[in-house]
Amino acid sequence: MYEKKRRREALGQMWNNTFERAGLRHRKAYQFRYTFACWALLAGANPNYVAAQMGHSEAQMVYQVYGSWLKGTNEAQRSLLNVKLNEFVPSMPHTKAV
Repeated sequence: MYEKKRRREALGQMWNNTFERAGLRHRKAYQFRYTFACWALLAGANPNYVAAQMGHSEAQMVYQVYGSWLKGTNEAQRSLLNVKLNEFVPSMPHTKAV
């Protein structure tokens, strides 16, 4: 048990030193999980894939935890969908042909 505690402390010290040497503000490791999840979802990754990468058994966890952080991206998502849908759906005139 003592050895496990020493390893954890050594890892924590290495983590802190790395940030200090890089001139970065300290971050906790779990914050990188949040970053990965949000960036992956914003990039259009399948939530089931994101959940699996993070060790969650269901995508519901991804929706519950990270979905609320992405509410401000609705306009960007709308634009992305318009671009992608225009690639697959032919342009149609907005007026009725006579």
